[in-house]
Amino acid sequence: MAKPNFTISVLGAGNMGTAIAQVIANNGFKVKIWNYEGDVEPLDQINNLHENKKYLPGISLSKNITAITDLETAVKNTRIIFFVVPSSCINDVLKRAVKFISPKTICVDISKGLDEKTLKITTDIFKQYIPAHSRSFITSISGPSIAIDMVKGGFTAMNISSKNTEATKFVKKVFCNDNLRLKETSDLIGTEIAGSFKNIYAIAIGIADCFNWPMNTKAAIIVLAIQEMSTIIKKMDGNEKTAIDLAGLGDLVATALSSHSRNRRFGQCLPKHPNKEEAANEVGQVVEGINASKITLALAKKYKVKMPLAETIYRIIWKNADPEISLKNILKKSF
Repeated sequence: MAKPNFTISVLGAGNMGTAIAQVIANNGFKVKIWNYEGDVEPLDQINNLHENKKYLPGISLSKNITAITDLETAVKNTRIIFFVVPSSCINDVLKRAVKFISPKTICVDISKGLDEKTLKITTDIFKQYIPAHSRSFITSISGPSIAIDMVKGGFTAMNISSKNTEATKFVKKVFCNDNLRLKETSDLIGTEIAGSFKNIYAIAIGIADCFNWPMNTKAAIIVLAIQEMSTIIKKMDGNEKTAIDLAGLGDLVATALSSHSRNRRFGQCLPKHPNKEEAANEVGQVVEGINASKITLALAKKYKVKMPLAETIYRIIWKNADPEISLKNILKKSF
């Protein structure tokens, strides 16, 4: 069956952005992919080699994918824009891109996270820049989606959340296939919060792996993590059940237990290095959980919620608290 004649844009050519572009391209759509300035190497590789050797090596990419170096060209005349840049870059990218975005273009947040200064979730940051007539088209996708597993065709299911059913249906039409499914939810808040916070708790699982702690211990950490996510989601007027859905428990399990997870690998590296900078350098990619841990602490204070596990991870990362002793202590106090 012939596909509609429109183009999809993906902003972010890391492993996840490239994987998303590949899935959509393999579904028969033309995809433009752009990367944050200063990192054009993957774009050159995509156009010249049909492979992103830097972030997704070994995957032969569809010829439906075209790498674009100019942001204006990347977002103009496109039906859906997937934002897959680091959450710390969202403000800047949106501020520059919005003047070129057509009315009713569907903006899909894959980055997730919160703004460090305002503590707003990413979809609320979208609303600051996107014109009022297009805000209802803002959509969020979150769930267990290790890039390499997804791009190789392993069955993947995630949550999709939007206030606009037309936007949800359109994204599903473009993105879904036999091996990828999107489960609808109206809980934008819970989807965004869970998708960000799981990175913090995955660091804790990585620390547990560094000390060869058994699965029983890691299961206890995951239970504590779900309890804390559920509490803060409810306090922020989201649906606490999202914490046990694909965006919550599903994404946490994938991020915490996969060897491909950068947050888990950062946790594994952290006890071996004198500080977070050296541990992050060993990972070699953006570790979203580092800044997320700081933001989570501020969020817990704002909403007067106790999140002892998240606070412990923050102290390990930012205050050089002893990883082994700190995590053992919080587990003993919590059960």
